[in-house]
Amino acid sequence: MRLRYTFRFQQVGDTWLGSAVGQNAPLFNGVLQLNEVGYFIVSELAKLPDKPESEILIYLTDRLTNEYAVDRSTAQSAIISVLDYLKAEQVLD
Repeated sequence: MRLRYTFRFQQVGDTWLGSAVGQNAPLFNGVLQLNEVGYFIVSELAKLPDKPESEILIYLTDRLTNEYAVDRSTAQSAIISVLDYLKAEQVLD
């Protein structure tokens, strides 16, 4: 699993807006809308090579619990929610 597009983000209030950039940008006709945690998750996901979802979940859970004062269960719930959103937006391979 990996991001299908490269995104450029801009913060507007409490929301991070992501627009696709690069040669594949015209294939994504939309804007990602994320909160701070969602932006952190997508930023970390963008750094990773293509890996199985189970490995990504473990990595992102570790990163999220180290960055924010949350337990593993809360972190995993947030990650799954963001991944579901990204799947619905069709930005994951």
